[in-house]
Amino acid sequence: MFRRNLLRAAGAAAAAVLAAAGMLVATGTSASAVRTVYYDASRAGEFRTNFDQAAQIWNSSVSTVRLLPATPGNITIYVDSGWPRAQTTSLGSGYVWMGWQAVNQGYHRTRIATHELGHILGLPDRRTGLCSDLMSGSSAPVSCTNANPSAAEATRVNSLFAGGLAAQAGEKTYVWNGEESGGEITPNVVGGVPASENYSFLVYSSGCTASLIKANWVVTAKHCSTPASVRVGSTNRTSGGTVASVIRAVNHPTIDVKLLQLGTSVSHAPAPIPTTSGPVGTATRIIGWGQTCATPGCGSAPTGARELDTSIVADTRCSGINGPYEICTNNTGGVAGACYGDSGGPQVTRGANGVWNLIGATSRAGNNSSTCATAPSIYGDLPSIRSWINTQVGGLPV
Repeated sequence: MFRRNLLRAAGAAAAAVLAAAGMLVATGTSASAVRTVYYDASRAGEFRTNFDQAAQIWNSSVSTVRLLPATPGNITIYVDSGWPRAQTTSLGSGYVWMGWQAVNQGYHRTRIATHELGHILGLPDRRTGLCSDLMSGSSAPVSCTNANPSAAEATRVNSLFAGGLAAQAGEKTYVWNGEESGGEITPNVVGGVPASENYSFLVYSSGCTASLIKANWVVTAKHCSTPASVRVGSTNRTSGGTVASVIRAVNHPTIDVKLLQLGTSVSHAPAPIPTTSGPVGTATRIIGWGQTCATPGCGSAPTGARELDTSIVADTRCSGINGPYEICTNNTGGVAGACYGDSGGPQVTRGANGVWNLIGATSRAGNNSSTCATAPSIYGDLPSIRSWINTQVGGLPV
């Protein structure tokens, strides 16, 4: 009996470790055991409550799977300005984006959240136009507030997680307005959305992106050319902000980072460099004028800067990284990340006071591929060389 209790305790401890890691944990040993799926809504902002409500709805509607919050999780939830969408990686695992485009048109927030989680639970779009069908999505009227799956939808999820039905293999992306955009489509491979605010520290630097770190100093990538001038404080690379001359460049001796001294001080607020970039899992944002298609020369740089919410991942996911001085940054959803033209651009984290802190400068792909966003990207870790930067610029702002 003592040995049996030890085995049970060991099993419980192992389950707790897996749960803390955001991994699937099945209870019991039968094929019909309840499967726990963890959802990470830490990046869902004001929509977190809607996803918590959506999880409760699914938990009260089905019996073979249970959704619980955890960071990280099997499901990672983001917010952007596009259409709501979901990308499955396997049954019970994937990514969800709560897009403002549907919310701004008046679609019910919790219905959207429950619908998108439904995709991760194995349900495809069924554009019946009926409010009673959760997976009818945008084909139902904007006035529809039903956030509950139909009996048929709940039964299918139960069957999938009980092993009674074969789940669709491979990755699949579903978009809320799929009827208008051609149904189930592949996402933009580089991803990102138009800049959501006018970042005062953002700098356009002759085919590259950069960041203002002091009134007369900018940081970018060493492999970028040194321009005659830069445009500071505008998300439009052709207008706005302040154009300032560049009088000197200073390369970091080890990593792909370069400082540009401006001929005059500008009035835009620089981005502070913190003392640490943060641990694996830290939520970050990358910004730049990189091309929005994935292969070299496939398109020109956008006029307006774009941004992408992502996170720091383990160094082991980036080939050739200099761990102490570089950051491995996730290619969100496996399909979105930095591309040509984003080089030198900022990777930022939101500080407790709401200010964007600068932690990285875009360097290169983490898999040595010329096709963008096929793996995490490598960024120069600016906090790790903060003392060197401080010396070169004659003191960083406090």
